[in-house]
Amino acid sequence: MIAPSSPVAIALVGCGSVSRLFYQPALRELRRHGLVNILAVVDPRADARNTLAAALGAAACTTLDEALALRPELVVIATPPAMHRAQAEAALAADCAVLCEKPLAAISVDADAIVTAASRSGRLLAAGHYKRFMPAHRALKTFIERETFGPLLDATLVEGGKFSWPAATDSFFQREQTPGGVLLDIGVHTLDLLRWWLGDPVDFTYADDALDGLEANALLSATFTSDANIRLRLSRDWRTENVYVFRFARATIHSRVNASNQLEITLEGLPMTLAAELREPLPGRPAPPTRALDKNPQAFIAQLVDVCAAIRESRAPFVPGIEGAHALRWVEACYNRRTPLPLH
Repeated sequence: MIAPSSPVAIALVGCGSVSRLFYQPALRELRRHGLVNILAVVDPRADARNTLAAALGAAACTTLDEALALRPELVVIATPPAMHRAQAEAALAADCAVLCEKPLAAISVDADAIVTAASRSGRLLAAGHYKRFMPAHRALKTFIERETFGPLLDATLVEGGKFSWPAATDSFFQREQTPGGVLLDIGVHTLDLLRWWLGDPVDFTYADDALDGLEANALLSATFTSDANIRLRLSRDWRTENVYVFRFARATIHSRVNASNQLEITLEGLPMTLAAELREPLPGRPAPPTRALDKNPQAFIAQLVDVCAAIRESRAPFVPGIEGAHALRWVEACYNRRTPLPLH
């Protein structure tokens, strides 16, 4: 991990679970390496902001305006989706770069407005789709694009389980704050990965159990230009296998959800499965074992490292904001095609 010429000054907006469980340890590690300077945390709840501010050695701010007065270079937005547009636009107008947690906004109109504001300001906008940084997901993209094991025939992705996220508020279940259920929550990551791996879908069908509330279970079937058929099942209340299974012409690959640097590969004709930990490439001569590639927490950190490097190098981030807008539009397209999920 190489420190930039000077640390990137950061304000973290929102002191809920994602900030406590993910951003707090990530930012502390990056500060240890000289990559960031944590100026402020922002939250209207005194206990939440004071606790996180103390843990990060940052100023505790009640409003975003207070934090912007400290002149951060990067504003990380980790609040409920309904707040993202106003906060992102304010940060961009203050000449700050923005890393916005997924989904980029509550609705695609707001996501598009954030992207437009970033373009107008000339400032960096990154979408918080950190799962693109997982080595297993990068490997799958390579296998698909290069047809390492032949063309992809189909894939089944199953993810979720009984809701256990230690939410700090009830925003997950308030339509005014988060206007979707499991598809908008964990599914937006999966839809982003599918677009990254395969491009936009040619066609799809979608069903869930929302009725008059927010969906807890969802089922998506999609086809792509590669002729691959994809089936996605998500749940907030049923135990699932939490695995993505990709069937290629000459191999089947299992990618366990959040097993960031592991794949299980069954090659055609081989009467066993290779359980692989992804490592740095071996040189072309006898050598000691190479280092394992990043696990889940390191993938989250890698996203922050990339954004900080993009700011210093005046380049686009690995996951620009427009990608978050694309994922959100697919979520909304699913909701617009919604049919009732069979209750059996």
